[in-house]
This record gives sequence, C-alpha cells and structure tokens, in this order.
Amino acid sequence: MQNILTPKHSTYTVSLCFEGGAAQRLVDAQKRLAQICGNNFLIEHSVPPHVTLGAFHAEPGALPGLQKAFDGFAKAARDVLGGQGLDLEFGGTDSFLDKVVFLAAKKDSPSFVSLKTLNEILHQKFLPIFEAGSNKNYLPERWLPHAALAVKLRPDQFKKCAAFLGHASDFALPQSARVAALSLALCKPYTELCRAAF
Repeated sequence: MQNILTPKHSTYTVSLCFEGGAAQRLVDAQKRLAQICGNNFLIEHSVPPHVTLGAFHAEPGALPGLQKAFDGFAKAARDVLGGQGLDLEFGGTDSFLDKVVFLAAKKDSPSFVSLKTLNEILHQKFLPIFEAGSNKNYLPERWLPHAALAVKLRPDQFKKCAAFLGHASDFALPQSARVAALSLALCKPYTELCRAAF
C-alpha cells in the first residue's frame, strides 16, 4: 500500500541566475517589498533572483536523467548564446493575477528573443522525458520572462505592493542584469542541485 504522504513526483525548475550588482539590487528590492507588504516568502526560503525557464515534474529516482537532460540543455544554451552569456534587459514591473509582482524582461529587446529561444529549446529537451509542472505558464506559448520580486501574495499584500510601486520614486530596480549561469533546483524546499556557468 502506498503511503499517501509520499509524493509521486517532485517539481524541479531550470532557471537563469544573475551575477554581481544587479542580483544584489533585486535581493534588496525583494526585501523592501517584503517589509512593505508583510510577505517575505522569497527571503525566508532563500530563493535567489532568477528567471525560471521551465518547471517539470519528475518521479523519485529520476534525478540522474534530469541532470543529464539539464547538462544537454546547458550545452545547447551555450551554443545559442555563442558562449557569450546574456545581458538581460528589463522593461519594468508587472504582476500575475494579483499574486506575484515581478520585473519583466523588455519585450522589444534582443535578450527577450534569446530568452524565448532558450525556453523553447528547454521544453523540446525536457517534455519528451518529464511532465510539465502544474503551473503551465512556463510553457513556450504562455511564458513571459520575469524575475519575481514578491510571490504568493494575499489580496491585501498585493494592494500594498501595487500602491508602493505606483508612487515610489526611490525604488531602484536594475535596467539590466548579466546572466551568470543556469540552475537546476528542487522547488520544495528550494534546493539548488546543480549549476552550469556560461
């Protein structure tokens, strides 16, 4: 008999990680919004600033296959970017369903095109082997590249964030960020499993 407390699968993400000053400015922004709205999920769970390219379910024991697929994707990503990495341009703050506040990638930028290409390649490599995560917003046809500033917001917390962002003149957000690496992470609890530098 199966233990109902044991999940049949875990959720993993593949993300782009930032380096340097922009990463710290995003952490500072996350902390400031956490103070304003009272939701410190990202800080409490030590989730570093990132852009999630995709989320996937895998059964226990599938980690070696997941890491192999990740390694193959990392090689393909380096090829797409010409071994040069990526300078991601941001276009401003936005939100999803009044539950997430984020810094969006600039839609008319070369980095946006590169991000969309990486998302498509990732899903081509992973979906034949692993199931897409429960949140289908990472699938290529629905994906909007972004770096989260506050997540899992209640309505009152979202209103506080929106009011602050609508009037804050001293809230410094980066205009761009250098992508340093790809990351494969377990979602709950957040645990980075491996990283591939550009």
